[in-house]
Amino acid sequence: MANINFYNVTVSKADTTNQIVVRGEVENRSGRNYNAMAIRIILFKKSIVIASTVTVVNGLLAGKTKNFEKTLEDLDYTVIFKDITRWEIIVESTY
Repeated sequence: MANINFYNVTVSKADTTNQIVVRGEVENRSGRNYNAMAIRIILFKKSIVIASTVTVVNGLLAGKTKNFEKTLEDLDYTVIFKDITRWEIIVESTY
């Protein structure tokens, strides 16, 4: 998937719960409009995957940027956040 960029990605505590939330922006520089884009968010503790989830960004037009947000309901911020060492975000599919 060419020319899809992610910016301002943060992994933090959800506003009203102890869950982890991933927020950021996805920019479509592909020249194509997408009705929906499925993106996979992967959180790591060193080289070990501790969470992998998919969220969908709807209506991502060519040349535009949209915000995304995904709450990871199964992860308690107070228990696991300090162990997160890195993240990856990949485009899983578009349609």
